[in-house]
Parts: sequence; C-alpha cells; structure tokens
Amino acid sequence: KNWCDLELAKTNTSIDDKGGKLEELSIKIQHHDATAIELGEDIRKADEMIAAIEAHMSEATEIRKVGRAENAAAIKDSEDARAAITSAIAVVKEFYKGSGAIQKEAYELLQGPVDLPASPATWDSGYTSVADPAAQPDGIVSVLEQVSADFTRMEADTKAQEETDQNVYDIDMQNSKIEKARRAKETEMKTQERKRVLEEQSVLQSKHKEIKGELEATQQYMHDLQPACVEGSSTYDERKSARSLEIQALTEAQELLQGAFNGTTPVSFLQQRRLRGAA
Repeated sequence: KNWCDLELAKTNTSIDDKGGKLEELSIKIQHHDATAIELGEDIRKADEMIAAIEAHMSEATEIRKVGRAENAAAIKDSEDARAAITSAIAVVKEFYKGSGAIQKEAYELLQGPVDLPASPATWDSGYTSVADPAAQPDGIVSVLEQVSADFTRMEADTKAQEETDQNVYDIDMQNSKIEKARRAKETEMKTQERKRVLEEQSVLQSKHKEIKGELEATQQYMHDLQPACVEGSSTYDERKSARSLEIQALTEAQELLQGAFNGTTPVSFLQQRRLRGAA
C-alpha cells in the first residue's frame, strides 16, 4: 500500500509538472510565432517602401533631366534672340542715323565734311520717317529694345527656375537616399531578429515534443498503476486478510501432501475448513 501511495503521488506530481511545462512552452511558441509573422510583415513593408523610393528617385531623375534640357534650350533661345535683336537694333539705328531720324552720337560727328552739289539728283524731296524710331512706345527701336529686355528677363527667370529646380531635386534625392538607407537597415535588422526568433521557436518546439512524450509515458504509467493500486474494490485490510487466508490454505495443502507421503491420515483440508467454520 505504501508503495502504491508513493507511486501514485509521485506520478501525479510528474503529470502536473509536465502539463504545466507544456502549457508554458505552448504559450512561448505561440508568442514566437506571432512575433515572426509581425516581423515578416514589417520586412515586407520596408522592402515595398524601398522599391517605391527607388521608383520615385528614377522618375524624379528623369523629370529633372527633361527639365534641365528644357531650361537650357530656353536660355539658349533667349541668348540667341537677344543677340539677334541687338544686331537688328544696331542696323536700324545705323539706318535712321544716316537718314537723320536719329541724332548721331557726338563721336560720330567728328568725321570730315563731305562736298555735295547744291541739288543732288536723288534728293528730289527731303525724306521723313514714318515715325520717330526712338519714340515710346511705338518706335521701332523702342519696340526692339523692349523685346530684348523681355528676353533678358525670361533668361534670368529661367536660370533662377533651373537653380530652384536643381536645389529641390538635390534635397529630394538626399532625403530619399537617407530614407532608403534607413529602410534597408530596418530590413536587415528585422531579418536577423526574425531568424533568431524562428531558431528559438524551433528549440521550443523540440522541447515541447520531448516533454509531451514524457507526459504521455507518465500518463501511461499512471494507467498501468490503476488495476493494482486504485481500481481494486477491497480495502487494504481486506486484501491483507485474503492474502493471509491464501497463505494458510497453501500451508495446509502442503501438510496434506506431506502426510500422504508419510502414510498418515490427517483430517482432510475440507474437513478442517468445515470444523473452523463450525467453530
């Protein structure tokens, strides 16, 4: 009886202990699994962000390339236009100075006198221009000068816009590179962390499998103890009395056998039991 009590108590304690460990391991495995899934999702989002940043940088670079070319072409056109207008203004001024419509500069009046006949054949009448070439705002020279000023302003505006666009692009590229590097580092670190979590989860799963096997073996041992230590209907005293009777019966049987060999005729076993029962 003492052995049964001890074995039952020890086995129950072992079952409870292993059951508690299994529950604890199951919770840890579930936690690691959730952590690995969360890290995997973070890694996926970081990789998607890196791809989006790269696409943005590529698109922004292409737009900047086109914008730079357009601005350069506009500046070149302005320079060419101003040069052409400057030449045109010089030709017009030269013509009108020759006709007298525009007063010559002082240095232009220093040339020597020219002898002309009193009435040149080609000067049937004096020439007068349609309008004062320097008058505002309709004079041809004034118009050309205004157009030249417009091209000068357009060139300056385009150069300022190009500088602004380039600065915005440079800042955008710098910020994009920083964010891309940050996301790449995030991916690297979380990939390493996820690997560590999965390795720990694998160890926990192996330990869980081992303890589960031990628990099943312990439960089977408890099952095997049931017939001898639990399921019998008799009490310990009853089992002890029955055992004593069994030993006594075996002893009497042994005496009968010995008497038969020795030629004695002892009272039969059944007779003895009847006498004891009558007493």
